[in-house]
Amino acid sequence: MALFGKKTQSAPVQAPKGPEKVAPENSYLGREPIIDRDQAIIGYELFFRPGTTLKAKRINERNEVLAQIAKRLAADPKAEVTYPDEITEANLRDDEDNEVKEVTLGEMLYALKTKGVAQSLGLHLGFIKIHPHQLGDELRGIPAMKFPLQIDLAEILEAIKTEVPPDETVKDSKKDAKNPDDPDAPKVPEILEKLEKMSNIGYKFVLTGLTEVFDGLEDILPKFRYVKLDIQHVENAASLIELCKATPLPRDTKSPAKKGAKAGSDGAVMQMIATHVETPEDFHKARDLGFDAYEGFYFIKPDPDLSLHRGDDYRKILKLLTLLLSSPELHELVDEIELNPVVAKHLMVIAEVDAGRKRAKPENVRDAAVISGVKRITRWTQLLLYADSKAKVSLESTPLLQLVCVRAFFMELASVKLPAGAGLGSSDLAFLVGGLSLIDNLFDESSREILSKFNLPGVVVDAIADRSGVLGKLLTLAEAAEIGDLEKCQQLCAGELGSLTLDDVAQDSLLAIKTFVAQTQLAPDEDVWEQAEATEEE
Repeated sequence: MALFGKKTQSAPVQAPKGPEKVAPENSYLGREPIIDRDQAIIGYELFFRPGTTLKAKRINERNEVLAQIAKRLAADPKAEVTYPDEITEANLRDDEDNEVKEVTLGEMLYALKTKGVAQSLGLHLGFIKIHPHQLGDELRGIPAMKFPLQIDLAEILEAIKTEVPPDETVKDSKKDAKNPDDPDAPKVPEILEKLEKMSNIGYKFVLTGLTEVFDGLEDILPKFRYVKLDIQHVENAASLIELCKATPLPRDTKSPAKKGAKAGSDGAVMQMIATHVETPEDFHKARDLGFDAYEGFYFIKPDPDLSLHRGDDYRKILKLLTLLLSSPELHELVDEIELNPVVAKHLMVIAEVDAGRKRAKPENVRDAAVISGVKRITRWTQLLLYADSKAKVSLESTPLLQLVCVRAFFMELASVKLPAGAGLGSSDLAFLVGGLSLIDNLFDESSREILSKFNLPGVVVDAIADRSGVLGKLLTLAEAAEIGDLEKCQQLCAGELGSLTLDDVAQDSLLAIKTFVAQTQLAPDEDVWEQAEATEEE
């Protein structure tokens, strides 16, 4: 017997763990492009769905109740218990039993920073809708240089009205005048002071809901750098544009002046954005009125002034695409690419982006093919049907190209989450459907007529032409996600695409966008979050 035996040590007593906490879902929902007069994307209005934080809270509360029920039943299997309802978007209510309609700043920040919405923008701006009561310190967490903040005029006027009640006498309203040099000057509304303060540290504000001139507008306009006008509901748009552009604005001292910039291009001139531009006719009307930019999906519809420079180049690309779908040898592929200037030009750009990371700059088309890989060339040839070899717009800022690329990547990602045997075929087919879904915009033929000329699976043609089958439903979901149609997304996720959730839609949309950004442009030099933190410290 050993003098000193090993002392057995009992395991530490651990308190029973409660149910694992559920993190909030991604509140990102979709985005709408904002395009300048040169038909280049300058930014997107970002859409978010409300209630994601509250939903996580309610689910966690329900899980706690379920854990307590489980303990009770373990102690007494015959105990009577009442199970709480599942938490869904339909039955989600706040503490006052009201439907949740407003996205919180915390939810937006979570999506922007943690979920990658900011990175998905690449070099473009993200326009975000906020409310007057959100103009506080928490707002400083949003990078000023990247995100113009959008406020509705009706909410501003309501905030001013609430601050200074109509029955208050003029004498009383002048008591607390902010101008010590002129004690009779009326008090500056608090919301305008907040806008001024935030503007002074670099934030850009966007005014929406303006329809006519009214008394007091001259005090509000100088706080804004952008004004959005709904061309469908504004009668005298030309006079409003003239008034806004004539409004004197302070020089932007936070943004560095760009070399060769024209006078006023530092942001000191108010920029006018037309909204609800959904058809080429809307675009022509807005352009003739003098708008600087246009928000909407008008560019997906054929129009002589907006169309790509079509012709033999595009027929050659279709021929090349047919070759690619037959798995050609590399030398065959290179020979055919060299006959296609549109493909050759943009594949060199894409390869150069890769080369910036791999330090192997391509010297010719063959180098570009080796760097990018045959499968990637096949995909980009399909997508480059939507590029314009003669346009002066960069690849990542071409609206139609970016839309169809992101759609194809989204459909590929989402298709992987669908169950086997759902009639999908493969994720490659999902990508193909997304990539060819706007092909009828390029030629004066229907999509079925064009696609029937190529050896494509029937499910691909039917999905594009008729939105039929699982691929057709997935394409419809992609279209709904692009415009932030929450109701349509919910409907589709509850139907044949039931294995997908709204969180899946948000995550896959963002990953699709980031994939496009990563493959077409290098990361910006500035870290917008570091700059936001520096602004907070100031």
